[in-house]
Order: sequence, then C-alpha cells, then structure tokens
Amino acid sequence: MGLFDTFRSEAAGRRAYTAHVQGNRLYDAGKTAEAKAKHDQAVTLYETAFKCGCNKPAYLMAYGVLLLRYGRFDESKEVLLKAEHAPGITKDQKRQLRVNFAICQWKLGNLDSAISQMRIAMNDGVNGLIYGSLGYMLIEKARQTGDFTEAVEFNEKALDYDDEDAVVLDNLGQLNLALGEKDKAMEYFTKAHEYKPRQVDTLYYLALLSAEKGDKKQALSYIDQALDGNYSALCTTSRQQALDLKARLSA
Repeated sequence: MGLFDTFRSEAAGRRAYTAHVQGNRLYDAGKTAEAKAKHDQAVTLYETAFKCGCNKPAYLMAYGVLLLRYGRFDESKEVLLKAEHAPGITKDQKRQLRVNFAICQWKLGNLDSAISQMRIAMNDGVNGLIYGSLGYMLIEKARQTGDFTEAVEFNEKALDYDDEDAVVLDNLGQLNLALGEKDKAMEYFTKAHEYKPRQVDTLYYLALLSAEKGDKKQALSYIDQALDGNYSALCTTSRQQALDLKARLSA
C-alpha cells in the first residue's frame, strides 16, 4: 500500500471514528434518529477505510463493534480478526479485542466459545464490561442446562464489584426472573432503571412484570419508552418483542 493510500485510509478511518463517537453522544442525549444517522455515516466511512487497507487498531476495533450493533456478525468477525494482527496493537487493546470477539462469537451462536474467550480475558483482571457480558452469557448457558449455580455466583460477584452498573443489575433481574423470583427480579430491574432510564431491555422487563401485576398503564408507559429508545443487535430483547408486548397490552 502506497503512502497516498495509507493517508487516504487513515483519513477515512478518522472521519468514521469521529462520526461514531458523535453518534454515541447523541444516543446518550436521547436523540435516537440523529444518532442512527451518524452511525450510518460512520459505517460507510469505516467500509471505505477498511477497503483502502486501514490497519489502525483503534479504528478496526471500533468498526468491529459498530458492525456487531448492526447485526453484521460475520463481517464483524473478519474486522476483529484483522485488528488482532494490526501493527502497533497494545496489550490493553488485545484484551478488549478478545472481549469483543467473545461477544461476536456469542451472537454467531457459539456460546461455549464465547464463554471460553471471556474466561481467558479474565486472566488479566476483570472489569465492568466482562462482568456484564460474561454475566449474561452464563445466564444464557444456565437457561440451556438448567444449572444456575455459576450464573448466580458470578453475577453476585459482579454486583459486589459495582452495585450501580445498570447492565449488571439488569442481568440480576433476568437471572431472578429465570429462577421464578419475580419480586426480586422487579427490584433489580427498578434499580437498573434508576441508573440508566433508557436501557431498553430493562424497560421491556419492567413492562412485562408491571403487566403481570395488573398495572397496565405503567406497563404501557415502560414499553413506549423502550420503543422510543435505541435497539441494537447487542440488546437481549428486540424491538419486535416490545412491539408484540405493546400489542398484547393494547388489545
């Protein structure tokens, strides 16, 4: 790749990354439509940079994560594998990359491989992202096997690590719901909502449990908030589930 091509690819990558960050900020501000437009722009720019041979680890990793959010899992895997061999990748980036790759494996249906990759990432220490991601994966595994022992132990450790993490709290809500402990699940979902009011998975389950308690008005309020929020392929519920629940509540 010539000097001009290198300059062109890095310039495209830089513009893509800027649009990506701007989109994230717009989502945080609740400006969903504007945020999606920025992310769409970022994807187009990342595609150009990737085709031009961009090999800057930060840009490749960001592109891979955005592809995950768009549900383009096979493409994300390709980009993340390229990032692994990018020149200049740091130890911290490699660790983050392993976590992202594990999430990609999970979404590709390779749950056992995803859990294995997460365990390897834990060798360098555990952070909030690992607690949140692996915590949910272990719940998924427990639903398959019926053995919730490890899921309970790990998610309790996650809560000890950060009892204000909305993802961890949502995981504990889903875990207790799977165990049939609906009142405890409601407590965790309520706490998750306090810390992250726009988290769509939490809003869905709050709506579901409110409906079961007979509070249809509150359930509709929660589900409308969810439908106004940001759904991505990394959510544990889907917009279609929310639409189906609203249809049942409105019937």
